[in-house]
Amino acid sequence: MKEVTCLIVDDEPPMVQRLESYFHRWAERKLPFRLVGRAYSADEALELADQLRPDLIITDIVMPGKDGIALIREVRERQPRVEFLILSAYSDFAYAKQAIAMGVFEYLVKVPLREEDVLAALNKARDNMLAREQKEQLLQSLSGSAKENSHRLRKQLLEELLRGEVSPSAMERRSADLVQGFEPRHYGCFAVRFDDYEAFCRTYSPADRNTLKYAMLNIMEEVLGSNGRPCYACEIQTNVLVGLTAFRRGSEGQIDRDNYELGVRIHDAIQTYLRQSVSIGVSRAHNGWEQAVAAHDEALAALSDTFYASFGMVITPNRRIAYAERDWRDVIESFEQLLERVTAVSVGEELAPLLHVLHSCRVPADQLLGYIETWWIRLRQRLLPASQTAEAGPVSFAECTHLHQLVERLRTEWEQLSRRVEGSGLRAEIVKAIRFVDDHLTESISLALVAEHIHLNPSYVSELFKKELGINFTDYVSGRRIERAIELLRKREYSNLELAEAVGIQNEKYFCTLFKKITGTSPQKFVVTGWRGRREEG
Repeated sequence: MKEVTCLIVDDEPPMVQRLESYFHRWAERKLPFRLVGRAYSADEALELADQLRPDLIITDIVMPGKDGIALIREVRERQPRVEFLILSAYSDFAYAKQAIAMGVFEYLVKVPLREEDVLAALNKARDNMLAREQKEQLLQSLSGSAKENSHRLRKQLLEELLRGEVSPSAMERRSADLVQGFEPRHYGCFAVRFDDYEAFCRTYSPADRNTLKYAMLNIMEEVLGSNGRPCYACEIQTNVLVGLTAFRRGSEGQIDRDNYELGVRIHDAIQTYLRQSVSIGVSRAHNGWEQAVAAHDEALAALSDTFYASFGMVITPNRRIAYAERDWRDVIESFEQLLERVTAVSVGEELAPLLHVLHSCRVPADQLLGYIETWWIRLRQRLLPASQTAEAGPVSFAECTHLHQLVERLRTEWEQLSRRVEGSGLRAEIVKAIRFVDDHLTESISLALVAEHIHLNPSYVSELFKKELGINFTDYVSGRRIERAIELLRKREYSNLELAEAVGIQNEKYFCTLFKKITGTSPQKFVVTGWRGRREEG
């Protein structure tokens, strides 16, 4: 690809004109970036993107109607290969966090906007595109069927070894045909796990999932096999791929640094070429097939430490968490004490202290998840009649690979349990949707985003809101924003603009109109008659 075609999206004509002048100068310098269109709203951009099929879209975040995040989400559904560069007057981390999660490679603040910064971002995007094309061409040139069959046989062989069904000596004979040149001398294991396997399964068909895993195995073997080191990779679990590779000789610290760099290279390649987020655990050095099980278990144990970190982590032996027995006792004590004192009346107030304990303690993830799963069964048995306990069905926390996923699952299940105890009868999906709205009020919230979060069709979610809550989705979100604004006003005085931004409404005039529509008065009058009046009464 020699030229990158670009589309500008911004509701401010002066900013569009400035970017156009950049592209004009770049064209005179014969740089490989060509402007093919401009749009002044997200809806207009969607139509142009379908017509022009640009390689890259430069977009603002805050625009009338759909914002930039919604635009990125909808374009990605239609054209998953499009790159995005965000330009925004807002340096708010909430926007940047959403952009990073959606694979946006650069987030630039408009003021001040320098031409060299935009050009550097475009060059970075072009490099990513070229690297992705080269990798795709390489994968296509491989002998797919033979290599896929090799991975399948390797998986079967390694599974047999880990289950103790094949002896180390038999493994040495059989592996010679499958892994040319690999000698299990001073070697170790890399375990690569999807950060959100549920999302991966929702996004891709079974055939596409197999293709992507196959590509990941090739990336692992390419990186682990760099500098001529023998290695091989295979899929052991549905969400975990493992690779065995020879380690370089050196001190323990040097081996750890080398393997950390290898892990980072694997992560970055999978993220860049396949747009998949993974975490990686690495074992110590081992010798002989008889230690393969230990190497595999160590890599998985290191991988479990990412539970307390963000997505995309690489954990080597020297970066392991030191778990304290005191933390485990604190977790057990807190959860067991709650189980003793919780009642149908107090259940709604009891979750926050538990979440504090989870955030402050460090306990091995598998040990923690197993305990919470059995504890949850005991909690439901304590609070619900036997008939309702059976109706609620089983709850599994095993798929929570990170602490924030466990916290979200606990909140959802806790809210559902509270509703059952209180007899409200709200469906679990609506409870989860309500929780999501409350947690993201300061951000842009759309029906499509909520529907994606609870894994339902948007039109069906709209019907659920009307049926379960007696109100449509838009009115519910608006109402919650104004309720949040009133909560803030009861604490201190705010300007209208401060208040609007604090509840996720960027347009001050719209916020005031909405506030008056719902409360019957303006924010200023509410401060006088509501907040000050209550303060005097108190």
